[in-house]
Amino acid sequence: MLIETRCGRLFVEDHDPELPGIPVVFWHSLLCDGGMWKAQLDALSGRVRAINIDAPGHGRSAPSKTAYSMDDCVAAALQILDALKIDRCKWVGLSWGGMVGMRLALAAPHRIERLALLDTNADAESKEKLPSYRVLSLVARTLGPIPSLLDRLVPIFFSKATMEGRPELVRTFRERLGSMDKASIHYAVDAVIFRRSDVRLRLSGIRCPTLVIVGRDDVATPAGRAADISTRIPLAVQVSIPDAGHLSAWEQPGAVNAALLPFLDLPAQR
Repeated sequence: MLIETRCGRLFVEDHDPELPGIPVVFWHSLLCDGGMWKAQLDALSGRVRAINIDAPGHGRSAPSKTAYSMDDCVAAALQILDALKIDRCKWVGLSWGGMVGMRLALAAPHRIERLALLDTNADAESKEKLPSYRVLSLVARTLGPIPSLLDRLVPIFFSKATMEGRPELVRTFRERLGSMDKASIHYAVDAVIFRRSDVRLRLSGIRCPTLVIVGRDDVATPAGRAADISTRIPLAVQVSIPDAGHLSAWEQPGAVNAALLPFLDLPAQR
């Protein structure tokens, strides 16, 4: 279904809406879509209500027409929860989704029962990375997701083990990103990378149980960023995933599920 939000019309999958208990809500990484959560959704199928959001301008959501901010993303998440009559949820977010999750837990703590943060970042983007990201953004805005741009992005998102051992995953990433329109990429990158604020000093205000997961080979948001988050949130624990880069839930779903499902109060094995 499409739900109207402050960030435009967002596509939302509502799996097993009849099941009781606290629903689990997923928000994916920048330049991906809700399809990256397939292994997690399969593991939850029939056991808990699961909400899978395609972020603004991504996947089956409507193309982005105007600029938005991280605060607008939080507002959009709340609008989705309200539209689905969900008072309280367990939030699972990777990268962009984790950034939204932290801000959501601070803005509306009564709506978040548990928080899973995968391969994400609580501070503003590092000044060292900004020049190269600006070049990539300019290319995307001008020419779209051309092959040479995708060649630069793949090592940022995937580990060497994935690139060598799971080429079909990389191919799917390239195909999905290659179909995105230029404006949607521009607005998302602007909100998530260039205009993202630093919330590290506020993280002690997150009081719900929190799981911080990071791919051991993540170069976009490396383990040090995860450690910074986990030390600042009082009830946080951290898990490292071998042979995974920035998209750990997609690259190593078994290892991620083994940590995530028990945290969500679900057995790791069916």
